[in-house]
Amino acid sequence: MAHAASTPTAKATPLLEAHNPRPLADLCIDVIAANFASRPTLRGLPPRFVHRVTALLPTSLSLEVTGPLIDDEIYWKRCATERWSNCEISEHGSSWKRLFFERHLQTFLEDLDPSTQSSEDLVKLLSLSKDYVFSLRLRQFLSHLDLEMIFQNVPTLSHLELSYGVLQIGMDYERSLFGMKSPDVLSLAKALRVTETLTVMALPANQLDDNAVRTLAAGLAVNATVTCLDLSHNKVADRGVKALAKLLSPSSVIVSLDLCDNHVHADGGKYLGRALKVNGSLQALNMRLNRLGDEGGRLLIEGCKHNASLSRLNLSCNAADTEVAQALFTMLPQNGSLTDLDLSGNALDEQAARLVRAAIEANATLRKIDLRLNQAEPDTVAAIDELVKRNELAHLKSLRRAHELGAAAAADAQAGGTGTSRPDSRMGTAAPGGS
Repeated sequence: MAHAASTPTAKATPLLEAHNPRPLADLCIDVIAANFASRPTLRGLPPRFVHRVTALLPTSLSLEVTGPLIDDEIYWKRCATERWSNCEISEHGSSWKRLFFERHLQTFLEDLDPSTQSSEDLVKLLSLSKDYVFSLRLRQFLSHLDLEMIFQNVPTLSHLELSYGVLQIGMDYERSLFGMKSPDVLSLAKALRVTETLTVMALPANQLDDNAVRTLAAGLAVNATVTCLDLSHNKVADRGVKALAKLLSPSSVIVSLDLCDNHVHADGGKYLGRALKVNGSLQALNMRLNRLGDEGGRLLIEGCKHNASLSRLNLSCNAADTEVAQALFTMLPQNGSLTDLDLSGNALDEQAARLVRAAIEANATLRKIDLRLNQAEPDTVAAIDELVKRNELAHLKSLRRAHELGAAAAADAQAGGTGTSRPDSRMGTAAPGGS
């Protein structure tokens, strides 16, 4: 009988649970999410409920609605990963919201066709993106839009990478579709005069010649923010390098200059060598795949003799030979800043390699050198590698020693702040009560 009496009670329990009303907070969250498109607001919502609301929102909502209101990174991660398969958040300040806005603006500008799209759409997007776009990488720019417009409407832009070309052109190749035109160069030069945030400017593969570089240099001459300049894979020759060398004055802020794969000859090396004698900011110089020759390489290296800032120098594939080796033999024993030197793909023979070896024997800072694809004997190259390894080990030991001294100093400071003293390892432990 007891078993029979308990049966109705057991069956009634799920019925009670089914009619149990949902918490009011859950109902409010559902209503806010369902009406967010027409009545967007998160004002007054406790922080612990914000994520629950954004988790219910579709990623198709207008940026005019979501941009100013939603900072939840999980929501913007959903928006980004649903749209793009490859999302490298590390390239966008480790922020999913920034990644979405930068990739969205990139896609819009790469596909922009002024003949079919109004400028109002662009102005609206730039206005929405201005607080979230810091880096812009354009692989094609068919519209040849006035770059001043971008700089004026995106005041936070600090990294610009721009190539005027056409992606996936197939068999419809036309040379006129590639490269920066004179109006593009003038527009960018004007923007460089007024920008206060741009620090990295990369213009690879834009068919820039000497005249274009001289125009850009005029804008950079009054710019105090650009520290990294990439003009690789262009048509820059000696006159363009002369204009760039003038930028490397004692007051220059440029720390990295990439002129890889251009048309720089011996005179260009001479101009850069002169600049390096007085410059104190440049830390990395890439001259790979140019035409410096033995004379141009020598003139450039001679400028490094008393330079105290340049740490990375790439002279790969420049037909360097004995004159360059002799310049290194004189420069390296007196230089205390160069740590990375690339001489691969040149014409250094055994005699030249021995000069380089003798130079490194008297140098304590060079920690990496590349001598591949030269004409030196393997034993000599191996001996040079051992010398730079010696310098690298000495550098690591000095870093370790500095770390240990810093840790000891911090421990002493902490002990002094608490009124205690750190035991001196040089003294024995006194016996309790001993004098």
